[in-house]
Amino acid sequence: MGFAMEVEKNMEIRYRIEWDPVSHRFSRSCRTRRHTSCRLRWFLVCFWVLSWTTGQAQTTPTVDAGTENVSNEARQRAALRQFLSAVSMAKNNLGAVYFAIGNYDSAQVHLTHALEIAPNFASAHLTLGLLHHANGDQVAALKEFKNAAADDTISVRRMDMVPPDTVFSWAKAQFDQMMKGPPQLAVAHTALAIVFNQGGYLSDAEHHYLQSIRHDSTYLDAYTNLGKLYADAERFEEAIRLYEKVAAASVDADQLPKVYLNLGVSYMGSGHPDEAIVAWSKAVALAPDYAEAYMNLGIAYQSKDMPDSARTVWTRALGVKSDLVVARVALARLEAGEGRKDEAIQYYQDILDMGGKDPRLYAELGLVYEQYEQFDLAISNYEAAVALDPASAELQTALYRAKSKKQDREAARQANKIRVRQIVVRSQSEAEAILTQLNTGVDFIELARTKSIDPSGANGGDLGFFGPGEMIPTFEEAAMGLQVGEVSDVIRTSLGFHIIKRIE
Repeated sequence: MGFAMEVEKNMEIRYRIEWDPVSHRFSRSCRTRRHTSCRLRWFLVCFWVLSWTTGQAQTTPTVDAGTENVSNEARQRAALRQFLSAVSMAKNNLGAVYFAIGNYDSAQVHLTHALEIAPNFASAHLTLGLLHHANGDQVAALKEFKNAAADDTISVRRMDMVPPDTVFSWAKAQFDQMMKGPPQLAVAHTALAIVFNQGGYLSDAEHHYLQSIRHDSTYLDAYTNLGKLYADAERFEEAIRLYEKVAAASVDADQLPKVYLNLGVSYMGSGHPDEAIVAWSKAVALAPDYAEAYMNLGIAYQSKDMPDSARTVWTRALGVKSDLVVARVALARLEAGEGRKDEAIQYYQDILDMGGKDPRLYAELGLVYEQYEQFDLAISNYEAAVALDPASAELQTALYRAKSKKQDREAARQANKIRVRQIVVRSQSEAEAILTQLNTGVDFIELARTKSIDPSGANGGDLGFFGPGEMIPTFEEAAMGLQVGEVSDVIRTSLGFHIIKRIE
């Protein structure tokens, strides 16, 4: 996908709800496991857009995750409670839909599951009571109706005093108000699938997405979300098949750009950047202000070594959203890699001026300054990065490296050493042609990289510092006679034909 990852290992206490498809029960287990958290560097993330469905309009009490100072274990417990709350809500809604269409067996299974997780879930008790009433079990029905109204003791007492039909009419009215529209199995299954997907139960999520499609083959949200699940699991070909089906259908014009966005991500993941470019180009054609699609296009162009195209679309993304930090980071890294120091520095500085306080930003800006040997500025940015992340050995190493380079330069200057770059070629005529290019303003470093036959060419011709007696006499004499910034005429030695530029 064109990005590198640093991986850090951490220990985490994980509370997991185990789903047993045989007993149709949830059980909780606690285990300590090692998990991987990913920190991307020199990266751009492909953006996903997922079309979420809300299911039926029923809610269960939510759980406050607590303050920022709670322990990791407490956060895990809070997350567990939130997950269970969402499962019980989705199970209740699915059970209600099954009851509404007369599938009582499936309704009872899902309502029972909801109450196993949330025993005081009033709407689940209400629907289960209606189900018992429909099956002729009035005693069980009344018990469930009382549970549904448990917080209202007056209503509970009245249920023992009025005819059963009156209680049933009350419950039916409550149910009709709860449903708020015709029952939709596809929507309910998709809502439950989303909950399982968020909880990490991918096989259960896949099952319910497929159930949704089985009940309504035209329900495109199920295809879209299942495609996202497949892509996250790196089942890209299956994801592509689903997204292409959605794209070919009569999709809402507002949703189609998102479909093409996700289709492009799947193509990119399967190693087809050309197809990804086509999909993302369709997305921006339909939605010219779609910043995420422009960002992904840039990633694809960069993977194909098309920096100018990447620059164009990332600049477009920044034009759409001027505060889009990821676009500035992308452009800063691109310009740094292309040797455009001033442009790279400006992008990094813009991010910092916007309030960005990520140590990686300071470190990357420090690296740009270091590469261009502005060591004081490099050191100040590395120090800012270390202040934000004192435990980072990588940042400490970068700071030490910049300080060492500064000290080496100062020592060389005190020893009256000089520093030059050179371009070495095999013939006088070739050297003179290069000298002509230099005189017209062509960059010395770039010519050294592309024309020089000496190994130093890879480093822009940089030979570092040297003093008297350390070089071939003819070369040394010519170099020592130059002023800083001056370029020599063609110098011939046993190694070839040299053009020298003094830089310090």
